Amino acid sequence: MSKYDPLARYLAEVDEDSVTLSFGKINELVSGGLPQSAYDHRPWWANRNDGYGSQNQGWQSVGWESSEVDMEKERVTFNRVVKKRADFKDVPFIKPLSIEEAKQGLALMFKVDPTSIDIIIKG
Repeated sequence: MSKYDPLARYLAEVDEDSVTLSFGKINELVSGGLPQSAYDHRPWWANRNDGYGSQNQGWQSVGWESSEVDMEKERVTFNRVVKKRADFKDVPFIKPLSIEEAKQGLALMFKVDPTSIDIIIKG
C-alpha cells in the first residue's frame, strides 16, 4: 500500500473529468503529508511511465494525469485520461500500457536492454 493511495481513491471518486486541488488538500490526503520536494520542484508532479515515482503512480493508477501545476499558487490540475470505473473499491485501476511501455518497465526491473525483451500475446 502506498502513502498516495488516499489521493488515488479521492480522484477515483471524482465525477468530473478535471479537478484542481491545492497542495494543502493533497497534503491532507497523503499519509504523512507531501514531501518538501513537492513544494520545491515542478518535476515532482510529472507523469511518468518508467515505473518510478510512487506519487505519479498513485494518480495514474486510477486513470488521471497531472496537467497544470502552479508552483506559486500551490495547486495542480488533474485530468482524467481513462474512463471512470464504477467498480473501483480497494484495488486501483492501472492505466493500460502499450507494448513499448511494458518493455521499458520490464527492462528497468530486470536491468536489461528493452530490445532483448519479446512479449508474446496468446489467446
